[in-house]
Amino acid sequence: MMRINISRLLQEPWGSLRKYDLDEGSLRLGDDLEVDFLRGTLRLTHTNEGILVQGKLTTQVTLECVRCLEPFAYRLSVNLTERFLPAPAAARDGEALSISNDNSVDLDEPIREAILLALPMRSLCRPDCRGLCPECGQNLNLGQCGCQKEDIDPRLDVLRQLL
Repeated sequence: MMRINISRLLQEPWGSLRKYDLDEGSLRLGDDLEVDFLRGTLRLTHTNEGILVQGKLTTQVTLECVRCLEPFAYRLSVNLTERFLPAPAAARDGEALSISNDNSVDLDEPIREAILLALPMRSLCRPDCRGLCPECGQNLNLGQCGCQKEDIDPRLDVLRQLL
């Protein structure tokens, strides 16, 4: 769990900031996302409303290629900007997240959302992925299959009989 205690920062004047370097190994963020690592720097700033968290993170996830269905490692960078307000103010705001009662901020969900939004709609293991043979299912990146390929549209087969 990515929780940062902000008790000291809340006692300092507005404009005060703290930097946190992240270098985490494999993490599970929610039920639907697992990352191989998470690295970057976060800057927490005390504002007149609460805490502003900003940072740039790099990570790697395992995706499945939409053409060949093979898993592959995908690296990405995400920018994170989130506001954390005391619970009553966060409830009124609607967009800001809440500072917990123990004066900490939970970054799991904002990081998870930033990563999910940065993932490609169609994940390819490489741009020239050849995919699977539609007849036998052979991965064409590994070599040709033994299927007989007819280049003639079956609707035009009648014309071939005329020749």
